[in-house]
Formats: sequence, C-alpha cells, structure tokens
Amino acid sequence: MADRGLMPMLSRQRTSSGFNVRYRTEGPRRDPDPVALPLRPEVSVMSDGAVPKVARSLPVPPRLRGRLALTFAAVILVTCVLAAALLLSNALHERHHIRGDTLDTAIALSFGFDQEVAAGNALLKGLSSSPALKSGDAKGFYDQLKATPITDGSWLILSDLDGQVANTLREFEAPLPRHRDFPTYPEALNRIRARGWAVSGQMGSLLKPGTTVIALSLRINHNDGTMKGYITTILSQDRLGMILQGQEVPEGSMRGLYDRKNQPIVTMRGAETSSRIPMPNALAARLAAVNWSETVDGFVQDIDERGVPVLVAYRGSGATNWTTVVAVPLAQVNAPVTGVLRQMAGMAAFLLLAGGLAALFTARHLEQPLRSLSDQVKGAKKQVSELSGQLLALQEEERQRIARELHDSTAQHLVAANLGLASLGPEVQHSLSGRTALAEVERLLTEALRELRIFTYLLHPPNLAKDGLQTTLRDFAEGFAGRTGLVARIRIPEEVDDLPPDLQRAILRVVQESLTNVHRHAGASHVSVDARIISGRLFVRIGDNGHGMVAPARPGGPIRLGVGVAGMRARLEQFGGDLRIRTGRSGTGIVAMIPVPNAGRAPPPAGRMRLPWLPGRTKTDGEALS
Repeated sequence: MADRGLMPMLSRQRTSSGFNVRYRTEGPRRDPDPVALPLRPEVSVMSDGAVPKVARSLPVPPRLRGRLALTFAAVILVTCVLAAALLLSNALHERHHIRGDTLDTAIALSFGFDQEVAAGNALLKGLSSSPALKSGDAKGFYDQLKATPITDGSWLILSDLDGQVANTLREFEAPLPRHRDFPTYPEALNRIRARGWAVSGQMGSLLKPGTTVIALSLRINHNDGTMKGYITTILSQDRLGMILQGQEVPEGSMRGLYDRKNQPIVTMRGAETSSRIPMPNALAARLAAVNWSETVDGFVQDIDERGVPVLVAYRGSGATNWTTVVAVPLAQVNAPVTGVLRQMAGMAAFLLLAGGLAALFTARHLEQPLRSLSDQVKGAKKQVSELSGQLLALQEEERQRIARELHDSTAQHLVAANLGLASLGPEVQHSLSGRTALAEVERLLTEALRELRIFTYLLHPPNLAKDGLQTTLRDFAEGFAGRTGLVARIRIPEEVDDLPPDLQRAILRVVQESLTNVHRHAGASHVSVDARIISGRLFVRIGDNGHGMVAPARPGGPIRLGVGVAGMRARLEQFGGDLRIRTGRSGTGIVAMIPVPNAGRAPPPAGRMRLPWLPGRTKTDGEALS
C-alpha cells in the first residue's frame, strides 16, 4: 500500500540541474534544465546543454614520464613481493594440507583394519561361548561353524594344541594339517597363550594352495583356566585390499599394510594390488625402536623401490601390531611451492616490462582525461545518492501521511457506518432477507476496518530512536502477529542497537515492507524474522511458509517484483548492502545483507537473543519457518 501511495507523489516531481526534487503545481510542463556536472578546469560545457567535451591534455614533460615509469616499476616490484609472499604462504599451506591429508589417509586405513580385526574377534568370542564347544561336541561345533555367516574368502578353524580339529573348508573328520606343518607355529602359539588372541602376518594356505591369508585366533580354555586350543578365522588378502581401495590417494602414491615384522600383507599402487612392495627402509629403521603396545604415527622421507623420493605417512596399531603406510612422491607434495616459485619469476619480469610500458602510455595519453572522467563520475554518483536519499525521505513522509489519513478519517467513517447499521437492526428484524443482508454488510465493514488497522499499523513508524532496533522490531512483530493472526518468531541480537541510526532505520523499513508483503500476498500462517552479525556483515532474514511468489510469465524468465522490493534494495544499497530473494512452494525467504562497522566482535551468546513470540499457544522453533 505504501508503494502505491508513493507513486502519484513521485509523478508530480521533476529533477533540476542540482538533482533537487521540486513539485510541479500548475502550468504546462517545461523541459528539464540542462544538467551541469562539476568539471575540472580543462573540461568545457556547451551553453546549449550538449554533452561536455574534455579538452585535450597537455603533453607530459619527459622528466615526468621517467619519474612515472620509475614509480610504476617500484609499485609493481612491491606488489610482486607482496603477491609472492602471499602466494608462497598459500603454497606452504597447501603443502601442509597435502601432508595432513596423507597422514589422515594412513590413520583412516589403520582404523579400517583395526575394525576388521575387531569384528573378527567379536565373532570368535561369540563362537567360544557355544555349548557344543564347552561340552566337547566337536561335530556339533563343526556344524555351527559351517552355519556361521562370514565374508567371502574367509573360513573358520578349530584347533587344539596339536593341530586342526575342524576346518570349514573340509568335511568333518577329514585329514587336516598339524601345527608342525607351519614353521612359525611356536611363536604364534605363544602369542595366543600370552595375549588371549593374536593376528598373524602374511602366510600361505595349505588347504588352498596359492592363497595368501591372515589368521586371527582366539584362545579357548578348559574349565580350570588352562589353554585348551583356539578358534581361528581367516582374513583374506582380497578383503584387506578392498579396505585399501576405500581411501583415495594422489596419483602415483602407494598404500600398504605391513605386519609386525615389517613384511607386506597387502600393498597397492594405482589399481594393482599385491604383496610385493617392501616397506621403506627409513620407516623400518624407525619402527625398530617402537614399543608395540602403543599406537604410533608420523612421517618419514625416503626413496622407494623405484628410486623415487617419497613422503611416507604411517600409523602403527598397538592392537594388531600392523603398520599402515601411505607413500606420496615428494614432487607432488612440493608441487604447490615449486609451481609458485616458477610463476613468480616469470610474472615479475613480465610485470616490470609491462609496468614500464603502461606508465609511458598513461603519461602520454590517459592521465588527465581519466582524472577528469573520474571526477565527473564521482560527482554524479554523489548526486544520485543524494537523490535516492531524498526519494526515500519522501516515501517516509508519504507513509506517515497515509497512515494518519487512514486512522483519523477513513477508520472513523467505517466505525460510524457500522454504528449506523446497528441502529437498523430493529427495522429489519421481521425480514429474514433484510437481517441476512444487514449481517453481511456488518461483516464486510468489520473486515474492512480490521484490514485498515493492519495497514495503518504497518505504515506507522515506531519510535526507533527511543526504544532501539531490537525492541522496536520485537514490538512491531508482536503487534503484526496479534493483528494478522500469524505465528511469528523473532530473534534479534542486542548488538543491532549499536548500529548507526540511519542503518537501523533502513533495516526497520525492510522488515516492515517484507511483513506487509507477507500479509498481502503470501497466504502464510508462520513468519520469522532472524538477524545475525557474522564476519562483519549483518544478515536479516524474513521468511514465511506461504505459497511463494507468482511464477514468471515464461519458463526460465525472471519473477516480476513490485515497487516495494526495489525500495528495499535501494535502502540497502545506500549502505553497501544487497537483497536476495528465494521463493518456492514452501514459502519465500528475503535476506538483507549489510556491512556493519566494528565487525571484530564475537557473536552474542544464546541467552542474549530474543526468544520466539507466538500468539495463542506455544510452538517449537521447528514449527516456524526457519
């Protein structure tokens, strides 16, 4: 309504040479006076109002050209040094980021292997509590092992102190390997006896020749606590290789898993999976002094088996005694720094040459004309800004005038009409059609009076200077919700009261205009007003859950916006701000973004925010539009 009221007034204005607004009250329309912008002395203006022409600048003395060239060269040199420092800092940060990503990948892979072992250990603990195993029913426990779901490529084994008793790769009571068939049997048995469980290194399978496996074993005891044997689940190399494939690394990098003797369990370079890539010598030397009861990680630099310098990130697990390795070529790690150094050398030489030529060209042709044009543009921008301020001031005055007229005159006439209708009640009480028509007219008058009061409230300017922006917005939203029946939520930090008065007034008008549009066009039941100061900018969001804006006339075309949106955007642009609108079937959100002074302060704690105000009954924040 405010926008419509403003338009006739603006149509009665014209712009003079000083961008001052005057009212044309009578007489025929006159052509506007010629615009005279402030110009430099060397710029002349035609007396008939034609476009001013810039006089040709005087030639620059050779000595001045030399000084200008030296100045350009010095500025470019300083710029190159600063740019080089910034680029080098960014390159060092990127290299540090690559190192961190490499270590994070090694840690993630190690966690993956630890979880795989933990899952197998949990499976074995569940099987160790089997009644068939405790009662010595080998056949019954074998059937249970066969029925146990396990990953592809794995199998289960029951062993006593002499050899295997049951193996899911063979039928029950089929001939099975004895412990003496494995050369590392004594060491493995001692680890199981001492720790209660153990995981082996890489070894070959006697029942599946050519297959490389890892054995995870859990100790089982007699009733008196002495060792009876152990249950084993086999972790296949393919399963471990899938864990390696789950983490991406730079091209040409190596991922590997090594046992406690630094022997490869599974390794991968590119898409090739094998167990042939040895552990880097520098890493093996460092791990020789490691206490394997603890988890360790870090970096070493070495040369891999191909003779390529690499950065090796590793993590040694205290649970499995396995070491996960990620080796990245040093050339890739240092690529950001070396690339920047090469760019800086070429760029500095080019900029010095280009700067000298540009200085001479500028001195000869562009110095004074550009300066004159810049002065004219600055003057025009200042005058346009002044005109915009005057138009917004006129809009404020028009809003106040319309609000007073509607409240003091139109609203009283509607009240009087309603009272007059009430006096007609006895006259039509014997006529059903008359009573119905009278009730309908009274309802329409009541609705018109309610709408009128809503719009006069939206147009009336609250006392911003006395109460501050936070209280003003809160009171305005409460009054708006009480008059329209909408559920309103408002969250405004106290810091907005410290903003400049002109900026506070602009924010208030944007919120007023937005709420007016919600009431008139949105068909919403919920509305929210949220403000936050983040990184030196104030963000004010007004959202609703209405039906959204009208779709564009053609697919992909722009949405047609009213004069009110243009006014809001003009207010914000005065302070270097911007307005963004997002609309859809779930509602419309308007976000005002304005740079604010004193931006270094921390955001306010939650306790200093105004809580939602909800008319009628309490609702959670999730019920309002966020």
